[in-house]
Formats: sequence, structure tokens, C-alpha cells
Amino acid sequence: MKKLILTLTYLLSTVALLTQTQTSVAAEQTTVAGSNLELNGVGVHSELRKEWFLNALYLTSKTDDAEDAVSTPGIKRMELRVLADSLSGRRLKRFWIERIKNNNEASSVLANAKSVRDFANLMDNDLVAGDIVTIDALPSATVVSINGSEIGRTDAAAFPLILRTWVGSRPPSSEFKEAILGDVSSVQRSELIARLNTIQPSQARVAMFDTAAIKAREEEERKQREEEERKKREEEERKKQEELQKLEEQQKLADQKAQAEEAQKAEEVAEAERLRRELEEARRLLAEQQAAAEAAKGPTEAEIAAMRAKYSDQLGAHYVPYFEYPQRDILRRHGKSALMRPRKGKTHGDVSISIEVDREGDLVGGALVSSSGEKILDDAVMNALFDSVPFPAMPEDLPGETFKTTVSISIPAPQM
Repeated sequence: MKKLILTLTYLLSTVALLTQTQTSVAAEQTTVAGSNLELNGVGVHSELRKEWFLNALYLTSKTDDAEDAVSTPGIKRMELRVLADSLSGRRLKRFWIERIKNNNEASSVLANAKSVRDFANLMDNDLVAGDIVTIDALPSATVVSINGSEIGRTDAAAFPLILRTWVGSRPPSSEFKEAILGDVSSVQRSELIARLNTIQPSQARVAMFDTAAIKAREEEERKQREEEERKKREEEERKKQEELQKLEEQQKLADQKAQAEEAQKAEEVAEAERLRRELEEARRLLAEQQAAAEAAKGPTEAEIAAMRAKYSDQLGAHYVPYFEYPQRDILRRHGKSALMRPRKGKTHGDVSISIEVDREGDLVGGALVSSSGEKILDDAVMNALFDSVPFPAMPEDLPGETFKTTVSISIPAPQM
């Protein structure tokens, strides 16, 4: 009996060892989209000293360099197995956004804002212990699955941003980063892999996410249909806008043509008016030139002689009122007998004087031409010449800058 017990114990130990070895081998590899991936590292992710996940990173080839893990192209997988009793989706959504922001350049996060937001929304699911979340990097997308059911996908550019939350500058811990990059002892690695395989979702949780996956696919298909319909409407609207723009351009061209024709007509009218004004101006200038030419010919000799005679008479007529008979001086020289017995050459007589005026009638010069015979009378005549300034202005058509003439003055005998 004792021998039988020892034999059974040996067999059970052998089976357990074989099972553990097979499980370890299975955990060391996985297949994603037909590509075989190797386990690069596995580590415990804790927050506030509470274990949240047991995380594993799968790559096409192992690396202990964080940047190689992020930037090397190829299919990759981040696997999260939930250790916490429960994690709220709302908390996880905030957690991932903050982790992505803290481990990436702001410019990279902003350039991929939509894909980061889409990923965070996919992580907005309440999780419980045993749930398995996989984040796969495919050539065309970043695919998120829970308990084996795809719940959604976002742009492929999101995966490097997500992976840096594990191996970036601010990982959950330095020990976690080292473990993910394979920097642990073989014993620790084996223990972590064994623990990894013990974490499995319940059938109810698998079924729930199967249903959720179906709903998610249906929702995705609905969104896709709506997107196609939106694009169709936009295309129809774009064509309508193009047609409307074409009609507007045609109308604009027609309006421009009409405006051009109106402008041309206006220019023609303006040109005709300009020619009319120029013709009138030419006629006016011609008339002025003809008048100037006529004026340039000037008056005839006879007309000038008549003007001279007339102007001479005007000067004489202008002068006469200014002459005053020098009775006191005559009495002083000739006595009262001069008044009683007037005698030509002493008390009266004829005097001729020359008068020269400028065009304004100002006196230029004057002289005695012929004497009356009595100096007193002659002086009175010359004195009156100065008193009569200014004389009438010269006629406009009379040539010369000055006019000179001789005026005859008859001095009558004094009356008693």
C-alpha cells in the first residue's frame, strides 16, 4: 500500500510538472493576426500599493531596449490580466489619458488626439479580477479586446503612445519597466508566467463581452453606415454647391459682360461729349483768333485822325473850366482904365498851349505855344493847366503811350 501511494505521488508530481512546463511554454508565445510573437517580459502593475494588473508584452523578437520595443515595426501585443477585485471604466479612462500624456511628447499626443481619445473611450469598461485585456498593434489599426472579444479599434499610431506608458520615462515603477524589458531572474520570470496563466475570466464575463462585442460590431456597422450616408450627403451637397457656384460664375460673367457693354456705351457717350466740347472750344478759339486778328489790324489812319481830333477837343473842353481870369493882377499893372478901355494884348487875347498826357490822363508835359501879349494872362493859362489834372484817359484804340496836342484858348476882355 505504501509503495502504491509513493507511485501515485510520483505520477501526480510528474503530471503537475509537465502541465506547468506546457503552460509556461504556452505563455512564452502567442499568435496575433497569423504572426508568432514571443513574450518579451511580464510584470505586476500596482497603483497606490494595490495590484491592478499582471501585464505582459509580446514582440516578434525580444529586446531589453525600451526605444527598440516602441519603434521597431511589426505586430505587437500588450496583455493586461486584472488582479484587482474591480476597476471602474471611468477611472481607467482617466488613468490611460494621464499615463499617455505623461510618457509622450505633447506634440505627438496632440497630433494623434483623436486616436488617443478613441482608445481611452474603449478602455471605459468596468473590469473585475480575471478579465484579460489585449491591445494589439496591427499594420492598419490598434485593436482592443476584452476576454477574447474585440471591443473596438483605433488608429495604428496610437500603439506607440500606449506602449510608452509601460517603458517610457514615467512607467508604473522602475521594477515594472525592467520586468517588461526582460530584466529579471529566470526564477522570477517563471513565477510570473505561472501566475499569468492562473488568471482567467469566468464564463459569464466571456459571454458578456461576446455580447458586448456583437453590440460593438453592430454599433460600428451603424456608425459606418451613418458615416457613409454622411459622406454621400456631403458629396451631394458638394455637387450642388459646385453646380450653384458654376451658375453663379456664369451669372457673374453675364453681369460682367453687361457691365462692360454699358461701360463701353458710357465711354462712347463720354467720347462724343468730349469731341463736342473740343469742337466748341476750337470754334471759340477760332473766333477769338479772328477777333484778335481783326483787332491786330487796328483802326485806319482816318479813324486815328478822327480819334485824335476828338480827344484833343475833349482835353480842351476839360481844361476851360479851370481857367480863372487874373483880374487883380491886371488892375495892379494897368489900373482901372484897363477895365474901362480893354485892349487886346493887354487885357485879353488868344493863347495856344501844348498839352501832353499819358494813357491814364496824367499830365506828362505842357508849354506855351503862342502868347496873348500879356504875361499875366499867359501865366494864368499855364497855372490852370496844372489845376485841370487829371485829364480824360486816352481812348483804347488810340496808339502811343502818350498823346500831345495844341489847345487854343481865347481870353475874353473883362466886363465892368
